[in-house]
Amino acid sequence: MITPRPLYRTTSEPVLSGGNAGLWYDKFCDVWNNDFSSLGDRGKQEWIETVLNEDVGDADLLTEMQERVKSLISNSGGKFMFFRTTAPFVTGLGRSHPVENGFAWHHTLGVPYLPGSSVKGLVRSWARIWKKVNGEEIKRIFGEEPESSGGVGSVVFLDALPRQPVKLKAEIMTPHYAPYYQGREPPADWHSPVPIPFLAVAEGQEFLFGVIPRKNGSEECEKVMVWLKEALEFAGAGAKTAVGYGRFLSQDTETPEPKPPETRTPGREWLERLAEKKRMSVEDLVNKSYKMLKDEWEKIGDQKLKLSALQEIKSLYQTKGLWENPNTKELKKAINRYKEYERENESHALSDQRAACS
Repeated sequence: MITPRPLYRTTSEPVLSGGNAGLWYDKFCDVWNNDFSSLGDRGKQEWIETVLNEDVGDADLLTEMQERVKSLISNSGGKFMFFRTTAPFVTGLGRSHPVENGFAWHHTLGVPYLPGSSVKGLVRSWARIWKKVNGEEIKRIFGEEPESSGGVGSVVFLDALPRQPVKLKAEIMTPHYAPYYQGREPPADWHSPVPIPFLAVAEGQEFLFGVIPRKNGSEECEKVMVWLKEALEFAGAGAKTAVGYGRFLSQDTETPEPKPPETRTPGREWLERLAEKKRMSVEDLVNKSYKMLKDEWEKIGDQKLKLSALQEIKSLYQTKGLWENPNTKELKKAINRYKEYERENESHALSDQRAACS
C-alpha cells in the first residue's frame, strides 16, 4: 500500500533562514504524524519553536516601510506614535492553524502586526465604554457600526507595524474545563488542565501606530491618538488582554529599561522553572493553581530561596490586589500560610538581632 507523502518529506529537511516567517509558519507545518491525524504530543510546541531561533523580519524592508508610512501620515496631516510592548502581545489568536491557535502575519513583510481594523475597534471601545463619548461624536469619528451600512468615519486607522525585526516567544495556556468549553458537560474540579502552546510577541518590541484624516479630521486625529495611548496602556490590544497580555507604553513616556536576565531573583527563576516543569505560564501557575504552587513552595529546603520565592509570589498577588483580598477560599488558605511564614521569618530575624546585641 502506498502512503501519501508530502513533497517536502522526499527532499532534504527545510529550515527557516531569513525568509518570510509568516509563510513558513502558516503554510509549511511538516511535523504531522504519518497518518496526518495530529501533530503528536510535542508537535505543536516543536513547530512554534521553529520561529523562535532568530528575530523575524528584514531590517531593511521594515525601515523602508516605516519611512513610507511616516511620509504618508505627515503628508496627509495625520498623527503617528511609537509604542513598546510591556507584556507578551498576541495577535490573530482566533485564526485557524495546525497548532490550534493562529497568528497574524503581515503578508509581504512576514512579521506580526495589528490590522488597522483591530486598532479602530480597540479605540472605538475605549472611547465609548471608558471615556463615555457621546454617540454622535463616535459616529462622526468612527463611522456607522457595522461599516457595511455604508458610513465611514473622519479618521482612517493604519495597520500597526513593527519598527525592527521582532523577537517572538512561546506561551502556554491551560484551560481547566475543556469539556465545558466544548459544550459537553458542566465545569467541574475533576477535569484535568490541558496545556496548549501558542505564539506571542515578546516584551520590549516597538510598533508604529498611525492615523490619517479622511476629511476635515486633523483635530480628531489628535484626539484619537490620546485615546489610543490610554487604551494600549490600560486595556491592551490583541488577545488575552484580561490576563495582562497586549499592554503597550508610548515611547514618549520615560520608562526604565527592562532588567537583563541576570538580574532576576532566585525566587523568580524558581517560579519559571516550576512553570516550565508543569507546562504552564507563571501567570497561570500563580492565578489558577494556588494549592499546587503552595505545596511546591513548601518543599523548598533552602531558606533563602524559599523566602525569595515567597517575595515573588507575594508581589504577583499584590499586583492583582489579591494579597489582602483573596477571591477564593483556596487562595485565602494559601496566602494565610505565606503570611504565617513571613511572620515566623521576621520573628527569627528579630531574635537573631537581639542575640547579636546582647
